[in-house]
Amino acid sequence: MNVILTTYQGAILGPIAKVLGYILQALYSLLSNFGIENTGICIILFTFIVNALMLPMQIKQQKFSKMSAIMNPEIQEIQKKYKNKKDQASQQKMSLETQAVYRKYGVSPASGCLPMLITFPILFALYRVIYNIPAYVPQIYDIYSGLAEKIQAAGITVEQLSDMVTAKTYVITDAVRAAAESNDLSYFVDVLGQFNESAWKELIRSYPDLESVITSVSDTSKHINSFLGLNIADNPGIKSVSIIIPVLSVITQILSMKISMAGTAQTMDQNNPTAASMKMMNNVMPFVTGLMCFMFPIGVGIYWIAGNIFRIFQSLGINLYFKNMDMDAELEKNIEKTKRRYEKMGVDPNKAMQEIARKRTSTISTSTTDNKNTKNSISKNVNSVKNSKSDYKTGGNKKYKEGSIASYANMMARDSNDKK
Repeated sequence: MNVILTTYQGAILGPIAKVLGYILQALYSLLSNFGIENTGICIILFTFIVNALMLPMQIKQQKFSKMSAIMNPEIQEIQKKYKNKKDQASQQKMSLETQAVYRKYGVSPASGCLPMLITFPILFALYRVIYNIPAYVPQIYDIYSGLAEKIQAAGITVEQLSDMVTAKTYVITDAVRAAAESNDLSYFVDVLGQFNESAWKELIRSYPDLESVITSVSDTSKHINSFLGLNIADNPGIKSVSIIIPVLSVITQILSMKISMAGTAQTMDQNNPTAASMKMMNNVMPFVTGLMCFMFPIGVGIYWIAGNIFRIFQSLGINLYFKNMDMDAELEKNIEKTKRRYEKMGVDPNKAMQEIARKRTSTISTSTTDNKNTKNSISKNVNSVKNSKSDYKTGGNKKYKEGSIASYANMMARDSNDKK
């Protein structure tokens, strides 16, 4: 037996898929000890466990979204300021002013992207494992290996086996291509693991001499792949009870998105093209996923539904967690951390941001007028900081209340004034 041969070998996703495969294998072995040998249940529990392991990253991303909601009004003002200015100098100035806002609140733009960048490879690797379970779980591999040996001995090729399967998944196409160079038994198992009821019947019709062993393996396969009366190896059908899979996929994804979005104050300008695109994507994606359910085995649909259900409860929990969190205090902590970081570097935290902006802006090749405007803009920013020192409790602006976000954001100017 050589199970590892047909596991996904990609440079990035391959190692992740192998780790997830060990989790799935351990889970299947554990359930087998209690007489539960069901891939549908394994897929659900496996999806829950992997998503739970990614929970800390999801919390971090949600925290960034909460802070972004507070910062967005200032960022939107900057965007409006440069809305009709498409020249390079203006775009760089807009970028610098936006960076200044992030530094003001002690938040990095990468804080929102990093968890997503880490999560995506895990999700893609998870999909690879779900789609080819026999390659990762020896107990399931063994169910098909005996029949695979007889088929191989009878002179049947992997390509002939693949012709019996209507849906040509990437597992099948990869197995056919690899078998052209090596007639390893694992490639036969890969294809047999993708068989649904119609494929098993076709195999019996084509090779009646192997009917008894085919029937035995087929029955065992149906047993471990049976979930709520459905065979997870089959594709959903419009005129079948299995249509509940695409329907549940759409419903659970819509609920997951709505609950997740409800946890973040929606301060983004709805006239912003990015906001409009995100809104359209959120409205369309659940239905696209529902249509895709018809193209893949029911097991993949169960994986999507299980993931959506987990994210629904995850979002409810995260929303409750952040509901009781003082975001003003969190932002204050971020500002203090930024201040201490500058102090360790031996830099005056109140002047650091203006100095960086001055150096970067001075490298912009613009007309004399633009250079003059840039200097005036920097001068105004410096004066703004100086003015804030006179009344740091109100953040240098009478419309802010004591203890507000604005006053926290100007704490660095206050401390500098105290030192002087």
